[in-house]
Amino acid sequence: MTLFCRSKMNRINSMFSLLIETIIVHLLFGNVHSYLDLKLDIRVYLVLFGVVLALSNNNISYAHNFYQNDSSVLYTLLKQFEVEKNLALENQYVNNSSYSIHSEKADELFDKLASIRKDITENSIIPNHYDILSDLNLTTKALISANLADESLREYGLSTGLDPKMASGLLNMGIDMNMKMNETSTTNMTGIANIHSMKKMTSMSTNQSTSNEGNRENKVVKNLANYETSIALAKSLKIMFTNYLQDAKLENSKGWMPIPTGMKIIAIRDLGQGIDNLVLALNKNTSLEEVYSIVHGQIHPNLFLAFSLKIKSD
Repeated sequence: MTLFCRSKMNRINSMFSLLIETIIVHLLFGNVHSYLDLKLDIRVYLVLFGVVLALSNNNISYAHNFYQNDSSVLYTLLKQFEVEKNLALENQYVNNSSYSIHSEKADELFDKLASIRKDITENSIIPNHYDILSDLNLTTKALISANLADESLREYGLSTGLDPKMASGLLNMGIDMNMKMNETSTTNMTGIANIHSMKKMTSMSTNQSTSNEGNRENKVVKNLANYETSIALAKSLKIMFTNYLQDAKLENSKGWMPIPTGMKIIAIRDLGQGIDNLVLALNKNTSLEEVYSIVHGQIHPNLFLAFSLKIKSD
């Protein structure tokens, strides 16, 4: 089964699970007046399921396809800068190579921040931005969380030896991206990259043979600094969820396809579990396939459901 197909099946299974849970909640805690609500929830849910299935069939994944706003872009960069700055300080007297890499990445991120906000100074960023985050709306906080999951996945791909183009392709892994990855690889692959082919690309990108490693191909961290960043971003995502999303005040969505509050509550619960799974998978240095599946199959779909994020159609 291909990496993309596994993620697609995870999304479909997640949607079916939510539907069953919605019915059970109504049966256990509903009353004689809740029958119409149950029918509405199921109707809405089936529409949502159709949308997700259509997106899957058109190879449009959640990652990197949410509409962003200025604040989500700015504060994602702030979180990334914070992560790299802290990692540089942690490695300053321990690992000079990692220290240099994290310091350079922090400088690059600060330059991006300064190009957006001319009044930003390095000393003013980390101590004060948490207070500003609390004032952001739920949509923006959810978008930042989606971006942090994306960046954690991308950095994990880099840590396994993927080149930057391939690692960025993990954020939106459809057939088109797989074909682009095929063009940059010396491996003779089909249009859809399966996990064996991805392992071969990972190996070839660093000119390292894995013939004696067997099933340990994904256990080798080839770029330590990227691995450190991936874990730190996932932990930052966990803090973001705990502080701002876990107990968020939710309301029924508006528009032609409203999402009931009960469904959003379930999605937030599953989102928290997905984030925990991501942190655990990274700490175990699990396969890139599993990390990909968690981000695309557990985190992004539940952010979409819980906070009514808008998906780009292109």
